Amino acid sequence: QDALVSHDKEGLSKALEKLPCCTANKDGTGKGDPLNLVMIGDLEDVYYAFIRSGWDETETITTTSAWKTASSFSGVGRYRYSPISALYVFSRPQDAAFQKARETVHERNHLRLWLTPMRFKGERVFIGQISRDIGVKFAAHTIITHKIDTDVDEARTYLLQDLWYAGVLEKYAYVKGVGEAPISAPCRNLGNDDYITDGHRLVLWVSSEPLALDEVGFVEWEIPPER
Repeated sequence: QDALVSHDKEGLSKALEKLPCCTANKDGTGKGDPLNLVMIGDLEDVYYAFIRSGWDETETITTTSAWKTASSFSGVGRYRYSPISALYVFSRPQDAAFQKARETVHERNHLRLWLTPMRFKGERVFIGQISRDIGVKFAAHTIITHKIDTDVDEARTYLLQDLWYAGVLEKYAYVKGVGEAPISAPCRNLGNDDYITDGHRLVLWVSSEPLALDEVGFVEWEIPPER
């Protein structure tokens, strides 16, 4: 296990940029979705930030949960706890996964988080991946898998706005590290879905106390290009 490393403000931004660009499969031979999210805060505060914002934890993939997803796919209504497949960072699957379901199983915002060995002012630092599902397709290894929206930056912005409006956000910033993937040269994840991104990671500090909209701060590390 990696030793814990504490960083100051500038040291943290540089360290975050050096983290892997993307998730991987179990043996590390393929690149998956971009690691476009960082969460900083006490473990309980991070967890309850999502719960208070209306996000749900995901179920583990089992035959039962996979068929529940398939049934929801062929029927109507939402499956709030639809499972998320394992992706790997630091040679391990995600430590936590959350989703916010839409009207049907075809569409949801979902994210994965991995605890890093980094600490900032004693708080835990998680690296994560967020994207928006826009459809469902069959896959041999999981029965059902989701197709993601090509613009992963849109899901990143959605999360910022969602936690901001829920009053659980203290401040935010952006760092590089993902690698740019423009429309002219998109990247592809492990599910063979193309994605585009400006190459930035969104860094979110969660608050232990509710904050008003105008109390949220911005740390000027990087400024993503306007869309």
